[in-house]
Amino acid sequence: MNEDIIADLWHVTIEHIPQDKREDVATDFVNVLLDYDIKESTLEALRGVDPYLDGAIDYAIDDEYGDEYED
Repeated sequence: MNEDIIADLWHVTIEHIPQDKREDVATDFVNVLLDYDIKESTLEALRGVDPYLDGAIDYAIDDEYGDEYED
């Protein structure tokens, strides 16, 4: 799945989510993408689509690198 389709899905979804729930939904959305083995480069290409999505992507990528370096 390419980043354009994912961005479109995000835009359609987020329009129906109350402002106070968007951060949680963004985190869940990114986690689902990761569960389906979406490439990190695809996630990075989604930066700039939405500030909530940006935060979730940053957190997921930082967390992924953090797991790599833990003993």
